[in-house]
Amino acid sequence: MKSATSSPAGRKKDSGPKVVACGDDQILIDFQGQPNPNEATRVLWARLMQHPPFYCREPVAGVATLAVVLNPASRNDEVRQQACDELTALASDAVGIPAGEGAHRVIPVCYASEMAPDLDRVAQLTGLATTEVVRLHQEGRYLAELIGFMPGFAYMSGVDPRLCVPRLPQPRHVVPVGALAITGNQSAIYPTATPGGWNLIGRCPIRLFNPVLNPPCLIQLGDQVQFEAISVAQFDRLWAKR
Repeated sequence: MKSATSSPAGRKKDSGPKVVACGDDQILIDFQGQPNPNEATRVLWARLMQHPPFYCREPVAGVATLAVVLNPASRNDEVRQQACDELTALASDAVGIPAGEGAHRVIPVCYASEMAPDLDRVAQLTGLATTEVVRLHQEGRYLAELIGFMPGFAYMSGVDPRLCVPRLPQPRHVVPVGALAITGNQSAIYPTATPGGWNLIGRCPIRLFNPVLNPPCLIQLGDQVQFEAISVAQFDRLWAKR
């Protein structure tokens, strides 16, 4: 007769973050299922940025996961196992720890109709007037949970639940530089022209990514973001200074 501890149903499940090798050159830490997974991700990312282990070439943060890119000399079975063991402990320590506050950014945005081609769509989907859509978005307080997709593209949570709308049925071939967009509970600004399927409700006149600066991205992981509504004339003046 099998004991309870030896049966699959009786085994104690590991409830901590999952840490696994991902190919030969990365280790993936998955915080999904943990309390405040994005906060834990940012805590561990900051720890690895400040005190990188010898095997860590770069930590790459996701919304609820973090990939550790290994240095070329560390891409062997022995070091990968050592890294997995160490990162398991570090990941467990990151759960439940408050992340340090990022910078507070006030970003100017023009919500004028000529710069907001999907404003009417969002109003129709939400049953709100366009002025109410603008007010709710502009009054929001946002958190940069992820920098990705392209340099300087910050995925910011904090969209008012009344403004949560799906992506466009068909993405645009080109989204203009500085377009302010929403989908689901996230908002973002496109730092460069690119295809995209989010709802465009405004436009930002300042540069969010400049490769000659250090750091090149204006919005950093963990930053608190607030949008300031500006007029078309103010937009034009700021755009001229880019």
